[in-house]
Amino acid sequence: MMSAKPRPGSGRRVLSVLPVVVLLAAAGCSAAPDEQSVAEQETVTATVTAPVESRFDNANCSTDRTGQDISGDVHVRDGQTCLLSDLTVTGDIDVHSGGRLELHGVRVTEDVEAEGHAFVLVSGGEVSGSIELEHGGEAVVENVTIGGSLESEENSGPQRFEGNTIGGDLECEHNHHTPTGGDNRVAGEREGQCAGL
Repeated sequence: MMSAKPRPGSGRRVLSVLPVVVLLAAAGCSAAPDEQSVAEQETVTATVTAPVESRFDNANCSTDRTGQDISGDVHVRDGQTCLLSDLTVTGDIDVHSGGRLELHGVRVTEDVEAEGHAFVLVSGGEVSGSIELEHGGEAVVENVTIGGSLESEENSGPQRFEGNTIGGDLECEHNHHTPTGGDNRVAGEREGQCAGL
């Protein structure tokens, strides 16, 4: 019995068809032309806008500011309310007649001076120099580390000083209301109306 022999050239036909199939697959012909062109043409444009930082006016603090340090002296004028939180002021803070100041967890490298102020609140934080309150209205100083002295003189509004650590003196004189508070740690002298605080 004789075995069947392949016809001459039949093997070459099969092999010549395979490269064409491979080339078509590699060229991406299996995907629909419309889908491929849409995928290539689609682009996403994202616009990133950096936050605009408002300029802080040291000479006229009438705004709220949190977490952004301030270089230089800060002035609070008549009718202005300055509220600062969790930052450092490299310089003095001066509260002029009629000004209102609130400090929460603020570090001041120099003094806090208020004369004729409407209201002053210093809560937490540190004042490397002194806090001076004169001829003004209400004031509260609580839980503050003060490198120098805390002085209160001739104020018409109530004063409360509580839980402070004071490197200098605690002096209170001629205030309309006797200051209240207590639990202050004073390295210097306790004088006048604050002798018992």
